Amino acid sequence: MATPVLQRLVPEAPEALRELLDPRSGPLLPPVRAEIFGAQRFAQHGRSLGDTHRATRQAARRSAFFPRLAGNIGMLRRAHRYISAQAATGYDISPAAMWLLDNFHLIEAQLQAIHEGLPPGYFRALPVLLDPPLLGLPRIYGVAWAFVAHTDGAFDEELLVHYLGAYQETRELSLSEAWALPTTLRVVLVENLRRLAERLATHKAARELAHLCCDRIQTFTPQQLADVLAVLAARGVGGVFVAQLAQRLLDGAAGPPAGAAASAAVLQWLAEQHPEPAASQAQQNADQTSDNLSVSNAVNSLRAIGDADWPDIVARSSALMRLMLGSPLFSAEHSSTRDQTLHGIEKLARRSGRSELAVAQALLALMQPDPGAAPPPTNVATYWLQGSGRAALGRALGLNEGPWRAGWLAARRAALPLYLGALVLGVTALVDSLLTHHAVGGYGWLAALLMLGPASEAVVAVFNRLISESVQPDHLPRLALGEGLTPQQRVLVVMPVLLTDTAAIDHLLHRLQLHRLANAERQTQFALLSDYADASTQHLPGDAALLAHAVQGVRALNAALPPWGGAPHFILLHRERRPSASEGAWIGWERKRGKLEQLVQALASGDASAFIDLGVASRLAADTHYVLTLDSDTQLPPGRLRELLGVAAHPQNQPRLDASGQRLLGGYGILQPRIATPLHDAGTGTAYHWLFAGQCGVDPYSAASSEIYQDVFHEGTFTGKGLLHVATLHTLLGGRLPEGQVLSHDLLEGALVRCAAVSDITLIEDSPFHAEVAASRVHRWTRGDWQLLPLLLQPRRWRLRGVHRWKLVDNLRRSLVPPLALGLLLLALSGHGLTPGAALLLVLAAFAAGPLMGAVAGLAPSRDNLAKRHFYARAGAELLRAAGGGLWHLALLLQEAGAALDAIGRALWRTVVSRRHLLQWTTAAAAEAGASRGLRAAL
Repeated sequence: MATPVLQRLVPEAPEALRELLDPRSGPLLPPVRAEIFGAQRFAQHGRSLGDTHRATRQAARRSAFFPRLAGNIGMLRRAHRYISAQAATGYDISPAAMWLLDNFHLIEAQLQAIHEGLPPGYFRALPVLLDPPLLGLPRIYGVAWAFVAHTDGAFDEELLVHYLGAYQETRELSLSEAWALPTTLRVVLVENLRRLAERLATHKAARELAHLCCDRIQTFTPQQLADVLAVLAARGVGGVFVAQLAQRLLDGAAGPPAGAAASAAVLQWLAEQHPEPAASQAQQNADQTSDNLSVSNAVNSLRAIGDADWPDIVARSSALMRLMLGSPLFSAEHSSTRDQTLHGIEKLARRSGRSELAVAQALLALMQPDPGAAPPPTNVATYWLQGSGRAALGRALGLNEGPWRAGWLAARRAALPLYLGALVLGVTALVDSLLTHHAVGGYGWLAALLMLGPASEAVVAVFNRLISESVQPDHLPRLALGEGLTPQQRVLVVMPVLLTDTAAIDHLLHRLQLHRLANAERQTQFALLSDYADASTQHLPGDAALLAHAVQGVRALNAALPPWGGAPHFILLHRERRPSASEGAWIGWERKRGKLEQLVQALASGDASAFIDLGVASRLAADTHYVLTLDSDTQLPPGRLRELLGVAAHPQNQPRLDASGQRLLGGYGILQPRIATPLHDAGTGTAYHWLFAGQCGVDPYSAASSEIYQDVFHEGTFTGKGLLHVATLHTLLGGRLPEGQVLSHDLLEGALVRCAAVSDITLIEDSPFHAEVAASRVHRWTRGDWQLLPLLLQPRRWRLRGVHRWKLVDNLRRSLVPPLALGLLLLALSGHGLTPGAALLLVLAAFAAGPLMGAVAGLAPSRDNLAKRHFYARAGAELLRAAGGGLWHLALLLQEAGAALDAIGRALWRTVVSRRHLLQWTTAAAAEAGASRGLRAAL
């Protein structure tokens, strides 16, 4: 064995040296290096390689290929430690070793990226080669190996594209192989670096061992040196050991002359083992020079691969991408939408047994624009890959998907009945189980009735959580808009506000300026959509001064910017007060809903008479097709405006009306982004905000999150901050809603013009910092929801679909949960219905089941290489927050139940009897300003 031989003959040899020279590690593998090819020779090689690369997809392989990442990492670190130790003790090291020492942080980062980017099935789905010498290996691995070998590890993007194009003249690569190429190139380069590092460190160890032997050469016999040489020869470094011995013993160039101490027999043995020292030295010098170049090439290539534009490389080298980019719509789409189409082609190719290129050709033959076709438009790939045209595409490919497709369409049509049926069964089972096992005394019917509130809330939370975890988020297609917005995407960004004082006006103008600075797009105008505060008369003494201050601020903003298209960048759209019989005061007509309705009318018809003519300061840009409405405390992060309009501009999302123009057949009239909570300044947070604001901050990668109504029913919920399609809102909502009755208009507007939840695009808005502000907001929402009851009872008149009616009913149900939960607890404490413990647990589950499920799921780390202490500290904090939120609701159940009953009672009284104060409303800023901060007030 290696260690006993070296330990016996050279006991002073360090353990690290013996480990490197241990032949049980196998002989050194040669670097991934071959003849260097130019462009013409590479093209010939690519075509010949394609001819020989017969491959197949195997459904189940007993031994799937996976690169030896763990072994490479271990050997690279071992070599790095050994070379570092040698450098620290003053030994000379080669330029290649210096490259490794100086860039090892980059190599480790690449190893980590490869490790995270290689799931177990990464290579399993790729075609494998059928012929030696790469039998059973992925075809793309052979392609990458040849490129690295014939460039000596140097990355040349143009040469790679040229090589791949020539290869595909004789053998088509699948799209998954093309996207696997960057990671596979990293794998091959790391494999090459491992071989080079092992070679450098082992050669260094062999030379060090030779020096140790020379230091006491008089104690060695030829047989003992032969035994040491046998060990090193098995490792592949015998020649290096002998050459170093000869250099030291015969000419003394590498250290103090030691030949005099060696016996004649040893010198004779050495001469036999090393007959041509000059040739050996020349070969070692040449190898060292080649290794220096290979290491530097590999390190630089790892950097270059990370910086390369791989979508562009794939587009230029993939025959499938070149074919699909011939479609104008596909070439204009965002890369994420292209990926959806390409993955659909890939899946259909596997199902049909056709090549991806054949599927794409059949798809493009069907994707012809047909202006007279029923929606959705037939030039959209999704129509053929996932929509109504899938059967026709399947027939074109000889694929019969009739039964499967019929079942899938039936499941989509039955989504709402299945969802509601599951909720009913879940609530029934929970109520029945609790009554069976925990019922005491009488009044079972009353207990069951009261249990419906908390039981339904718990079941809905659990079901929605399970669905959101199991259903893939609905990612809407979008255009890239790489050159910016076009006149077809002209947009007005508006903030509906009240002019109350000069400080507030300055803050609003500053916020409007921030929106433009973050989204300085062409074809974009920014506006304050303002009213005065409610008053007992039409005009108050300070009104004119407030309006003049706002106009002056808008002009100051425009002074620094040249006008475009005859209209300023910033404008002020202000309305006079009107008398309201319902409110008994002078107010802006229909408040925020009225402002938006009159703005849409002004943009659609050109009639802006609802707003005061302020000259240039109120001039709207012509042909504005979209309105983005934001609250005064909403932040619009950089680039979000273009992203939203990219979604809106895609033909699949464009609203399409029927012949009468009164019914929406497809597309969306409103796009609702996800609302994220910002990181707040240190010292400004409150315990209430920590409990209920959720995780703060925005994911910089904009990962899509689940929105159950969008994911399951392909319709989201409008919450008042989103992108509005002007023509659609004007056609479907203009003058349609009853005057003086609708307070919570967002949900109703989203239902009538079809709203999409765009969960991978975020706006930023903070949550209330104080419980009093949150309670005021919930009270207002509850009143607004119950005032929609007359509309809910007339679904045909308002053309409300089943999912819209369920949303309205669900809001009413949610408002009844606190009163019913309180009634259940009081009934249990009186000795009837459930036991107090069971009732308490049910109420707590109603308020905490959903958050607790998410917090418990968050306790399982998604990766192994996490800072465990920090991870579990954060996960524990989330668990504590979820439990704390439930306990908070339980502690304030009496107050919440009273507020809910008050809001419901007020709404019903005002809607049915008094017809007064139906539009009673307090702004979030006013509620925040009037909130009590002290402990006594809170108690």
